[in-house]
Amino acid sequence: MIKLKDELKLNYYQQNTDFTERVLEGDNEKSIFPKDSSIRIWHNIETTDYPTHWHNALEIVFPIVNYYDVDVDTERHHVLPGDILFIPPRKSHFLHAPRTGERYICLFDIDFFSSVRGYSGLISMLQDCIHITPDEYAPIYNDIYDLFSQIWNEYFQKSEFYEFSIYSHLFQILTILSRYHLNKLQLFNDTSPIKRREYFDRLNNAIDYIDENYTNKITLEDVASYSGFSKFHFSRLFKEYMNCTFYDYLINTRIKATEVLLTRDDLSITDIALQAGFSSIPTFNRTFKQKKGCTPGEYRTLFSGGLGNKDMGDVSSPKLP
Repeated sequence: MIKLKDELKLNYYQQNTDFTERVLEGDNEKSIFPKDSSIRIWHNIETTDYPTHWHNALEIVFPIVNYYDVDVDTERHHVLPGDILFIPPRKSHFLHAPRTGERYICLFDIDFFSSVRGYSGLISMLQDCIHITPDEYAPIYNDIYDLFSQIWNEYFQKSEFYEFSIYSHLFQILTILSRYHLNKLQLFNDTSPIKRREYFDRLNNAIDYIDENYTNKITLEDVASYSGFSKFHFSRLFKEYMNCTFYDYLINTRIKATEVLLTRDDLSITDIALQAGFSSIPTFNRTFKQKKGCTPGEYRTLFSGGLGNKDMGDVSSPKLP
């Protein structure tokens, strides 16, 4: 199991003495990082549950002694010692603690990764939890385990430039995971290295195009043409690569944009629908409820601490211009 230097054990809690209490706005957990930092790691021995909450950080749970149960959406993950659970940013989750045990809880801000090419593919991989076990991920498990050990050592030692080092290790972990998932796709196994690279570049060009133009009226034909594929070939390749259709990706991108905008109290829901590329309030309300299980107004009340009733937008409205 995990072995750390004795002096590091003394620093488990000293590194988190700035933390006083949870700050919640609705179920949104705020101020989770230390001042002037975008990383927090807990050596956690709590025996009480952590009720439903969400935050903008990527959360990674790594039990050391005894199991740890984590509910994400409607799915329970029974995480055993040595398992690693990745909880995507902005996913509601509930942590169930056993009567005794130890685990690492790691929180990372990865939003700034969005400027790195391939980020959309990474986020697609992280749209659901990733539950890593030594058996199921045997080809890459030891590499990931060793990198996490280095992250923990860096965090509790806090040597010079430790955050640079931690993020370099996290980048390596996500790269290993992304390539592992990519290699499982038939699309990339049945082609030559040159064709594989070509497909990778052209699909990522298409994703970048969608991410940059989702607020406009873009179609499958537009994106297929931009990427240099026929419409039907592009549809098949895109679905295998992203595990969703072009249309689903476009709608999900617009919905994610509205989730952020709905936490702002200076924008009406009509403004938000328009900014995110929806053509009408009824379409936005219907699509949002299908994807999130509540109306935009209900989401604003639940997840932004109740910002008031400014244009709740949950009734029929005329078409936007």
